[in-house]
Amino acid sequence: MLISFENLNYKQKGNIAELLYLSIIGILSPFAVGLQTWSQDKIPNSLGYVTVSILQLPVIILFYRLYLPHTVGKKRYLLFFALMPFYIALYGLSERLGIGAVMAMPFIFEAYRENISGARPWDFTQGYFNTNIGYTFLILLAGSSLYVIKLLFKNQHLLSSLEMEKLKIELNQLKSQVHPHFFFNTINNLYSLSVQNSPKTPLMINDLSGIMRYMLYDTSREKVPLRQEVDFIKSYISLENLRHTQTDIISFETQGNIDQVEIEPLLFLPLIENTFKHTVHQDISDKWVKLVLTVDDDELIFQASNPKLQEDRSFKRTQSGIGLVNVRKRLNLLYPDSHELLIYDENDTFTVNITIRLNV
Repeated sequence: MLISFENLNYKQKGNIAELLYLSIIGILSPFAVGLQTWSQDKIPNSLGYVTVSILQLPVIILFYRLYLPHTVGKKRYLLFFALMPFYIALYGLSERLGIGAVMAMPFIFEAYRENISGARPWDFTQGYFNTNIGYTFLILLAGSSLYVIKLLFKNQHLLSSLEMEKLKIELNQLKSQVHPHFFFNTINNLYSLSVQNSPKTPLMINDLSGIMRYMLYDTSREKVPLRQEVDFIKSYISLENLRHTQTDIISFETQGNIDQVEIEPLLFLPLIENTFKHTVHQDISDKWVKLVLTVDDDELIFQASNPKLQEDRSFKRTQSGIGLVNVRKRLNLLYPDSHELLIYDENDTFTVNITIRLNV
């Protein structure tokens, strides 16, 4: 199964970049140079050159894993320049050691060993460096580029982590707006029934206990099974129905398979509370609330409808109210580019329709 590069963490991305870098400077580049350098026995000679290059990799790794992080990475620029001559000397020594080691390897092509013996790795009278110093700096520049790339991956990860923490804080703040509002309304209802000495009071307390357990414990998770959220909505409706003699005012229908989907908890609660506030809790003759939840393979649709009061018909309220603002913000944070919130503010009816695209 193919893995997207974007789904990898910054360490995995850095390791891939490092592997590519070492493969190029340790294998591909010297092999290509070898093919152009020798006219006979190109492959065996190129493999010998590759072996020499591979033996130098530990010193190159030392450069971008230790030298750069402890100098440039800690803004010790003077130390970087002060130690550079010593590192260059170490690099040149590693080159001589690599050539000397390959000369002693019996499995390396004999003609290549004889050829590089002319480099005289143990003779320092002809100069310290066996190769062009410019090539050395080119390798170090490439190592510096790798260090910067890995640093960019890390900074990108840190920035992404900070953004995620900010989103979590904002989501928790939005969720905390829902809890007090919900409990305030429910406790008021409970108080009203208790004053009337209603026999429904124990039932409300029992329902409220179950709802509180769900809201205080289960909703602390980022997502909950949709079935669990549906059960909560049904309990909340049952709690609301205890306040009224008519139990058919609120209609809640579910369509499709709700057992295979997870959703942000309490996402629809502010909309449901809005319908109760503007319809069920008002002194009007024609009371009704229609809630419909539909799920298919690709999307989830939640629709809440209720009649408008006479005084509501003269102005638009699509941008007002804590409930709609809360839901809009949470949808933007949780489902960016994968949701649609439509509001139909008609003459007699107010409808909110939310569509969430699944598996995006």
